[in-house]
Amino acid sequence: MAALDSSAAQQVTQMAEEAWRLLAGPLVLPDSFSSPVYVRLVPGRATGTDAPFRVLVEPGGIVSVRLAWFEGLPPQLIRRALVQSLLLRLAVAAHGVNERLAAPLWLEQAGVGWWETRAEPAQLDALRQESRHLAFPPLQELLTWQRGDEESRGKIAGSVWLLTFLQSESGHTAAWTDFIKKLLGGEDPMAAVVATYGSQFSTREERELWWQTGGWQWRRWRVAPTLEAAESRRGISALARFVFAQGDADGALPLVSVTAHAQEPVVRAELAHRAAALGRLVSSLHPFYRNAGLSLAEALGSAPAPSERRAALCATFERDWRDAVEIEAATSAALEALEKRGAPLRPASVPPP
Repeated sequence: MAALDSSAAQQVTQMAEEAWRLLAGPLVLPDSFSSPVYVRLVPGRATGTDAPFRVLVEPGGIVSVRLAWFEGLPPQLIRRALVQSLLLRLAVAAHGVNERLAAPLWLEQAGVGWWETRAEPAQLDALRQESRHLAFPPLQELLTWQRGDEESRGKIAGSVWLLTFLQSESGHTAAWTDFIKKLLGGEDPMAAVVATYGSQFSTREERELWWQTGGWQWRRWRVAPTLEAAESRRGISALARFVFAQGDADGALPLVSVTAHAQEPVVRAELAHRAAALGRLVSSLHPFYRNAGLSLAEALGSAPAPSERRAALCATFERDWRDAVEIEAATSAALEALEKRGAPLRPASVPPP
C-alpha cells in the first residue's frame, strides 16, 4: 500500500483484508500469492485515464492498482478495484503473464455483490427482494458483458445470482474452480460453460432454461440472513487475529496482549474498527459461532477494564472459539459419514422433493 494519507491507506488495507476473507471461498483463492497486489492511492479524481481506477499486470506478474483518492470516494469503487485486482492476480497465478488474461466484468460485479452481502448479511435479503422485480439477462449476454456497456441493476444482481448458481451446480466437483480458471485464462465464456457444465443441457435453449430456472430459484429462496458455519469461522478468526510490527518483522499477538496496549492510538483505532465490523456481523453468525462472536465483542471492548477482567474476557472467547470449532468439525464428520453410508439426510416422514 502506497499513499500520502495514512488514514486512507489504513481504510483501504482494512477493506482489502475483508475482501480476502469474504471472497476466499467463492473465488477459490489460495492461502497466499507469491507476490502481493500493490495498491497506490493517487490524490485527485483522475489517474491519467477516464477511469477512477486502473489495474495493471506489470512485467514479472506483478499486479498493481492505481486508485484516484479523494474525500468521499464511494466504497463501491474501492471494492471494484480490489476485486478486479484479485481476479487478475489469480489469473497470473493460474496462467502466467500473457495477453489473454481476463477479469470478466460479470465476475467482478458478482465478487463485489458477494462481498457486500456477506459483510452486511441483511443486504442479502435486500438483494433478494430487489431481484424479484428484475429481469435477468440471457446467460450469453451476462457472460459476455463488456466494460463500457450499460451497468443495469438486472445485470449487476444477475451476476451475483449467477455466481451463486454456478457454485451450487458444481456440487462437490471441481467444476466451478475449472470454470473460473478458464474465464481468467481468456477462454470464450460460452465455450467454457459448455465444457464445464454441458452435462446439464444439450441445446442452447436448454442451457438458457437451465440458467433462468436456477437464477429464479435462488432469488426466490427464503432464508434468514445467516452465514454458513465456515464463513462465520473465517470472519471471527480474521477479527481475532492481530499482526503488528515486532522489531524488524511482523508477528501475531494474542488478543489479551493487544487489549493491554489499547491506549496506544494505532491499537485503539484497530480495536474500534474491529468492534464495528463485528457489530455488523454478530447477528448473522451461524449458531455454532454465536457465543464466540459475543465473547469476542466483549473482549474487544474490554480496554478500560482492569487487567484481570481483560484476561478473563479473552479466556472466555478462547474457550467459546474452541468449542465452536470442535462442534463444527464433529457435525461435518457426522454428516460426511452419513453421506458415505448413503443414509438419508432428511427425516423419514418428509418425502423427497
